[in-house]
Amino acid sequence: MKKNTRKLLLRKYAVILLLSALSVLYLYLTDWMLGYGLGNISYILNYLLYTASEKLTAAALLLLLIIPDAIYWIRGNQPGRGAEK
Repeated sequence: MKKNTRKLLLRKYAVILLLSALSVLYLYLTDWMLGYGLGNISYILNYLLYTASEKLTAAALLLLLIIPDAIYWIRGNQPGRGAEK
């Protein structure tokens, strides 16, 4: 069960990384096509997480994404699905 759970978690994060890379590539490509230049994204990123509350919320959401998966990775099993059976 540990091997299957870890394989699913690796697949999940591989898909997340692939989609985020494609999203950033899409942003750069559209900025380049519309004539803004490749430096426009770095200019916009300065204003992405501007206030402390936005930074705190982003950090909390990231922790809520990673912590349960880290627990499943260490324990090797996911919560039971007794109600579905």
